[in-house]
Amino acid sequence: MAQPTVIVPVKSLATAKGRLAPVLSPPARAALVERMLAHVLGVLDAAGIGDRLVATGDPALAAVAERQGAAVFDPGTDEDLNAACTAAVRFARSGGGRPVMLLAADLPWLSVADVQALLAGTDPVVIGEAKDGGTNALLLAAGTDLPFAFATGTASAGRHEAMAAGSGLGLRLVRRPGLARDIDTPADLARLLAEHSAYRDFAHAA
Repeated sequence: MAQPTVIVPVKSLATAKGRLAPVLSPPARAALVERMLAHVLGVLDAAGIGDRLVATGDPALAAVAERQGAAVFDPGTDEDLNAACTAAVRFARSGGGRPVMLLAADLPWLSVADVQALLAGTDPVVIGEAKDGGTNALLLAAGTDLPFAFATGTASAGRHEAMAAGSGLGLRLVRRPGLARDIDTPADLARLLAEHSAYRDFAHAA
């Protein structure tokens, strides 16, 4: 498969990671989001992905993207992830129907090997499944379209899988810890602080 445009959608810092409010102050949540985004973009760069697009309307997150050498697109919506992803994919494909991959911004364990696992093969649709059955990565080959079914707290990987099957599209499901372990809840954060030295300074940021 040709190298895709990788789109990383991110909510504004004012609304991102609201479920961490009991354990992290607003500035700490913002700093955590920025650090995880920088990590994801850095891993993509190390994996040889030059075409990286951060979908956000937040100026601070746009600055993080630009420091990492990524492009920025404002999808015009912060609350509707499916609408934001649809707009970003349309923008990324405006110059042709190239492959695109949507990738979550909150993957602090993401590695180059995880990115390579997503890109291996020629499947029209590839899903990186989250620990709760959500979709943390969705790769669409050139000329392949799929409605998006992202939603907090739902098993969207299964929904994307069913839609691909219903459209007669071949699909590959990728299950790897670096793709699965996102950060949504205080329990997720506790595991991150215990296991990942780069984030331990958030332990006293309530």
